[in-house]
Parts: sequence; C-alpha cells; structure tokens
Amino acid sequence: MSLAKEKYDAIIIGAGISGLVCGCYLTKAGMKTLIVEKNAKPGGCCTSFKRGGFAFDACVHSLGSFREGGILRTILRELDLEHRIEIKRHDPSDIIITPDFKIHFWNDLQKTIKEFQDNFPKESEKIEEFFNYLNNYGLRAFIDLKSITFKDLLDKYFKDNKLKAILSLPLLGNAGLPASKISAIVGAFIYKEFMFDGGYYPNGSIQSLPDILVKCFKELGGDTIFSSFTERITTENNKVEGIEIAKKGRFTSKYVISNADTFQTFNVLMSNDSLVKSTSDKLKNMEPSLSAFVLYLGTDGKLSGIPENTGLWYLPHYDVEELYTLTVNGNIDDVEWFLYRLSPDKKSLYMFINAPFKNKEYWKTNKKRFIDIFVNKMEKVVPGVSSHIIYKDAATPSTLNRWTLNHEGAAYGWAWKPSQLAVSEFLPETAVENLYLTGHWTTLAQGVAGVAYVGRDTSKKIFANQN
Repeated sequence: MSLAKEKYDAIIIGAGISGLVCGCYLTKAGMKTLIVEKNAKPGGCCTSFKRGGFAFDACVHSLGSFREGGILRTILRELDLEHRIEIKRHDPSDIIITPDFKIHFWNDLQKTIKEFQDNFPKESEKIEEFFNYLNNYGLRAFIDLKSITFKDLLDKYFKDNKLKAILSLPLLGNAGLPASKISAIVGAFIYKEFMFDGGYYPNGSIQSLPDILVKCFKELGGDTIFSSFTERITTENNKVEGIEIAKKGRFTSKYVISNADTFQTFNVLMSNDSLVKSTSDKLKNMEPSLSAFVLYLGTDGKLSGIPENTGLWYLPHYDVEELYTLTVNGNIDDVEWFLYRLSPDKKSLYMFINAPFKNKEYWKTNKKRFIDIFVNKMEKVVPGVSSHIIYKDAATPSTLNRWTLNHEGAAYGWAWKPSQLAVSEFLPETAVENLYLTGHWTTLAQGVAGVAYVGRDTSKKIFANQN
C-alpha cells in the first residue's frame, strides 16, 4: 500500500534530533507516525559525512548531559537505547587557551574548580560558589535568572575581567552571543549540560546518534520518507489535516509536528493560511542566531600536541564583546577566536567560528579565501599544522542554510536573548489545533540535549491533549 493512502496519527516534518526523539516516543505509545526529511539521512546539524577520504562531523562535535540523570541518558534509557549505542567521555572535555592561561574543563567538577582557583586565587571563594550554583540550579534559579543576562550574573560574582572573558567564551561558541546579550538561563544551561557534563562522543561518529534513533523509530513501527520536501501543511477550520510532499501528494494526519525552522513553518508551509498571520507578524520582530563557518581539514594523522576529541577554545584577548561585534558587522577576517577539535582517529581536524549570513554569492566568492585565512590563524596556535593538511573544505552560512533551511543559516535557532526566551507564539503548542513545534525554534532550549528534551516534552503534550 502506498504511504500516501494511509492516514497517520502524527506526521513529523524534519528528522533532526528533536523530531526523531518525538517520533520515537509517539510510536512507542502506539501512534502511527511518519517522519518526512528533505535530506538523504537524519540528524540535521548532528550529522557526519565522508569527503576526500576523510570522515567529518558536520557541526556538532560532542554531546553533553549524559551523566546519570542527565537529559540525553534519560531519553536513551526510556527508549531502551542506552546499551545499543556506545558513548565515551573524553577528559578533559574542553580547554580554553588565552595569552596567559590554559584552563581545562575536567570530568571532575571539583578538579575544574580547583584549576580556576589556582589561576585566579583572589576570586577563589566566588569561583566555587558560582560553579556550584550553576551545577545545581533548579526552579528557584530559573526564576532568578529569567530577566537578566549572563553578564549580570558574572558581575554579581566576579571582579576580574579576564576571568569573566574566559567564562564568556563558551557562550559565544555554543550559542553565538556574548555574556552581555545571552539569557542567564541559557548560559547556566550551557554550563551545566555542556561544559560541566560534556565531552561525550558516540562510537563511530556523531551520525551514530540520529542513526540509532531512526532505527528505534522504525522498529517501533514508524514510517520514514527521506530526500523529500514538505511543500505545505494543510488545515481546515483552524485544525491541521496533514501535509503535502513534493511529487508524493497529500498525507493526512491528526497531528502535525514541525521540527523545521519556524520561518519555514509559518511563512512557507503555511504561507497562504490567514490563521497564522499573527504568528508570522511576530516573526518579523524575532532575531535568529548567528550562523557559522566550519572548516574541515584532512591530515596525515601525524599531528602532535593536540588531545583527540577535546574542544580547544582559542581566545586571543579578553574583549569577547569586540569579537562578537566584529562578527556581526561582517569583519570576520579580523576575528581571531575559534574552536578546534581533532577526531578520535587523529586524521580529521574540525575548526569553527561564528559568522553572519550575508548572502549566497558572498560565500561562494569568499569561501576559499576564508579557508586559507583560518588555516593561517590556526597556524599561530598549532605551529606547523599546514604541513600536515592534505585536504581542506568548509561549510559556510550558505551551506548551513541549504542543509537545514534554517533562516539565514542560523546555527542555534534563535538568538538566545532574555526577550526571546519562552515566547508564547513559538512554544510546542501553537494557535492552530493539533499543530505542534519541536526543536530549538520553540524558544525553549538549544543544543543536542536541549532539543532532545523538547522532543520528549512535545510528545508528552500531545499525549495530554488527546481526545
């Protein structure tokens, strides 16, 4: 029987991590579910690929929140997947390198605190208080942090500007905003789930995570359609009816869950529907995050002095605000900070910086130039790296836009400012009956652990609202 002839309980648009997690929970509960993905394989930004004889992770370079009780471990355990995917943790998970310091984030939080204290002895008491606060924050802290920036929080604890800059850098790399602009809640989440509980990597590649979720989904009875564009979400009387897929026709469903970019959902898939006009109008005032320029370098496997699978953050000076401003203004030739990571087999080197979207033609014209620029920048930190490189390529903001259809190639969904947190129009339950959102465009969470949590939460909201 053709899939188009069948009626589904739920259809999910997009096989990113959040859509896959949501789909697994729905099928596990007995709902007949279809996932439609425009790409040939699942994962969105959490994918891997081979090129030039080398294996690369597209964007996501490690996982967080896999401790006992952590978000990712909890979800994999509930889906009976915990023992079907091997995930190792590297120690240290991250190292921040500055002109004066080389600070490690160890798997042992107390060891990390001690290292910060040794480097900033005058701030010793506040360092312990601050790190323990972030590691244990709950509902009370959520209320306290709701309306302030992470800079406000840093200023409450510390006086040393170098220390505050070092603590700000992971926010720029993990969310595309400096401490002065990012929500304190999101900053606290990044530290608790990514920095204090980071460094996890699945056996094989990052692709192993979406692959095992797809396998689980299919084993539970779910259907998938890959390499197919969803053209429209169909509605009648303010209630979803299903979707239309290019060259495959109409598929009917009681529920539709969009794991797609919110601009795509409301301005393209529902562009002719007057019911979502107010939501589309709200989008005009929302700010997407920065995009990214990701460098993929294949090496001879003889690089020394770089710990494999550890995130190495290079901070050339202590003005993180200037680094952000240069990026936003498009002066990324002058941006010196970057994140780099050597693959477990020591053959692939990944390098990442934030970048503005600009336009497709700009990146087509300048891609090769920026590859050479950033290889030269890395040479200052890893002397001799150029002599080991035998393949080089890059993903630009234009590439990210093509992969994910994320508005302006946004690498993190929304710009995670206090004003853009938990916006009512973009929560999982929408104004259209039985239309749900999931993923980082819900204004609720970001990163792999965050979107996985939202996928699980969206499924629970559907269960609670079933008639």
